[in-house]
Amino acid sequence: MSARARWMRRLVLPAIAGVAALAAAGCGTTEKTGSVGDELTANGIQVTVSKVTTDVPVPANDVTGLSAPSPGSRLAGALAKVCSNHGGAIGSYDFGMHSTDGDGKLKFPESNLSPAFDTVRSDCGTGWVVFEIPAGAKPTSVSFGFQDTGSAEASDNNQVNARFTWNANP
Repeated sequence: MSARARWMRRLVLPAIAGVAALAAAGCGTTEKTGSVGDELTANGIQVTVSKVTTDVPVPANDVTGLSAPSPGSRLAGALAKVCSNHGGAIGSYDFGMHSTDGDGKLKFPESNLSPAFDTVRSDCGTGWVVFEIPAGAKPTSVSFGFQDTGSAEASDNNQVNARFTWNANP
């Protein structure tokens, strides 16, 4: 092995690996857990789940049936506020609900609770996200996940990978 090859093996390759490790560490996931009412934040994203309820009405004028739970299910809602300066779309699809009997299923479109959560890009928005959970189950947590690896809009915070969970006791 030549002196140049030994130099590459001993110094340059470990240096490149170290730089790559530091770069990967900066792109990690921010995972936070709180209770309903807590604001959880990550690099330009602030999310609060302020209420969880199983007292979700089905509108009498819903002729489509889209606002009613499926057989064997009941409805549960989470009131959420999201503020973002990323420009990437954040919607009800970024939320999840977990229950004593499994994961909930997003109920969309729905008109059960007002206001319904609408898409947020570079501002704040508050609204209800409604889920179907198994009948007889109780919500145990609400989750939120958002990953923005950069967008065309100018921002100082153009990368975030956030995973938040709120413990729920309605």
